[in-house]
Parts: sequence; structure tokens; C-alpha cells
Amino acid sequence: MNNPTNPFAKPDQQKPTCMEMLQTILDGQATEEQRKYFKMHMDHCMPCYKSYDLDMSLKQLVQSKCCGGAAPSDLIEKIKQQIEQKSS
Repeated sequence: MNNPTNPFAKPDQQKPTCMEMLQTILDGQATEEQRKYFKMHMDHCMPCYKSYDLDMSLKQLVQSKCCGGAAPSDLIEKIKQQIEQKSS
């Protein structure tokens, strides 16, 4: 990756963590520039790729089982915490 400017960088230019970038993407709050940057990042970061794939699958499953509506954020957070505990 040829190190383009990171659109996730904070005002103090502190580098965001992979999880911070992933969370912005999954929450649907990322700009087009951030989505493109993260896709390039995933091409070189296997943990991000695996997390993204797992989290997107989980998000789609929960949404499909909640009558097509958005799942409650506390439910999603609890599920993520359980997955992280089992992955550790």
C-alpha cells in the first residue's frame, strides 16, 4: 500500500486503530473516502479482513432476524463482546 493520507486520522494526526476504522465502517458513518481507504487497508491486513467479514455477517444475520429492522445497539454490543471473548 503506498500510504495515502489516512482519512480516519484525528485532528492531532494520531493514527486510528484498526478497530476504530472498522467500527466507523460498520456503523455506516464512514465517508466514501474512508470506505475506499479501509478497503485498501483490508487488502493488506488479515485481522481487519476477518473482523469485517465476521461483523458484516453478524450484522446481516441480526437484521434479518429482527423483522428486517435495525437491531438494538445494546444487543449488537453484547454479541460482539461475546465473540471477542471467545476469539481471545
